[in-house]
Amino acid sequence: MSMILLITVRFHEGRYHGTGDWPPCPARLFQALVAGAGLRGPILAAQVEALEWLETLQPPLVAAPFAKKGQGVGNYVPNNDLDAVGGDPRRIASIRAKKEIRPQLFTTESPFLYAWTLPDDATQEQHVAALHQLAEKLYQLGRGVDLAWAWAELVDETTLNQRLEVFEGTIHMPSIAGTGSTLFCPVKGSFASLEIRYQANQSRFETVAKDRGVSQSFRRLPKPKFQSIAYDSPADRRLFELRSVDAPDDFHVWNLDRASVLVVQIRDAVVAKLQQVFPEKAALIEHWLIGRNAGGSNGGNVSERIRLIPLPSIGHAHADQNIRRLLVEAPAQCPIRADDLFWAFNGIELGNGGCDGRLTQAADSSFARHFGINRDTKATEWKTLTPVALPETAKRRRIEPSRRFQEAKGAAERAREQFQARLAVLTALRHAKINASVQDIIVQREPFQIHGARAEAFAPGTRFTKERLWHVAVAFVEPPPGPLVLGDGRFLGLGVFFPMRGCRREDPEFAKNPPEE
Repeated sequence: MSMILLITVRFHEGRYHGTGDWPPCPARLFQALVAGAGLRGPILAAQVEALEWLETLQPPLVAAPFAKKGQGVGNYVPNNDLDAVGGDPRRIASIRAKKEIRPQLFTTESPFLYAWTLPDDATQEQHVAALHQLAEKLYQLGRGVDLAWAWAELVDETTLNQRLEVFEGTIHMPSIAGTGSTLFCPVKGSFASLEIRYQANQSRFETVAKDRGVSQSFRRLPKPKFQSIAYDSPADRRLFELRSVDAPDDFHVWNLDRASVLVVQIRDAVVAKLQQVFPEKAALIEHWLIGRNAGGSNGGNVSERIRLIPLPSIGHAHADQNIRRLLVEAPAQCPIRADDLFWAFNGIELGNGGCDGRLTQAADSSFARHFGINRDTKATEWKTLTPVALPETAKRRRIEPSRRFQEAKGAAERAREQFQARLAVLTALRHAKINASVQDIIVQREPFQIHGARAEAFAPGTRFTKERLWHVAVAFVEPPPGPLVLGDGRFLGLGVFFPMRGCRREDPEFAKNPPEE
């Protein structure tokens, strides 16, 4: 299990006046560590080595409290162009420029977290100890008015995940090759560039002879060296179709209640295919596709695993809701190249004993719109096609079939079971990082569609007992993004929802482009 360097920062007041980034980027934290250490003179050699070691680490996970923009205030300051008024300080009012100050407002109850995953390095303990000393010297983060304090600690993945589970705020994950919003992070040479900038600041103004007098020449300081890293990049998704081997133009139909069997069969085949081609990445492949511990990545967050989402056939009243398509979702933080990953899925053969079907990449991904993908869905009501696997605390009491009348449940007991299940659904939404407010939740064993299957029919072939499986309908106040997949079985094809809007026959998009089954 990898160890995590966790630096926690708390602000004296719930305001942040830095401009251009939110949350405060790791580069600002790096500069604040250097500034705090340099208050009392030259930085110690051990601390310099620790900072240079920090530059070599992968970009950190960043967690920040919920924030909103505060009220803007205009501040008029000189624009450093005194020569424009002949060098007369009495005329400085004519060269003042308006500077807008609009801080981010947040609660001081939640701290800022910066978590670096550490490599297996024999010298990391002494570097972590030096960074602990540097963190204790931090006095501000952002502008000079943003007073703060910090501390560093060494934790394992389990401890970090436990803190993130209860963290009240937003969690931002880095991606080396992502396309999301960017934050500046330390890179090799960052500390050296800050030293050069500090030395240049000592000779920022130079007195030069001009005509019969002298004047001061202003030198622009060299910029510090940081790298721009994408955070919160969207997942890369590809739609695949189940096609018949004998007739490639026809779909290979897979029963809805065997969704988990399909996902496991494809997943295991892809793992074997990738490990054969990339044996040196065998542990990473198992970690990201199966979920086995492979040293972790970015804190080992379970939500970063590759997801295989079976998409039942829906779109009109006569759809049989059997499975003909599979959506593969690779998070931006995945260390396996996207083209290598999707290549491994293409051509996977399906069937029991023989080859009945083959997985092929879809030429048209428009069908995914029925699940709120690749469209601006405004649906607030979502229902399950495959049931959600909820925790043991939300399972129903099992009734012995031969004693179903003697052990029948009363209304009060059924109400308690459904109440516990609804609470578990709220927890599942939080684990899936769905922040939309919930208006109502319905849980039941029966399917919501005429061609659906009861919840207990999905239990064979899984590690979940039938009492843990529930069909769920959720009404949100505001529409959540798709796809919506919840529960403990979300990596096994369970807990797949569809939005009520966009799956009806009166939907104008359906009329223009109906799905082909």
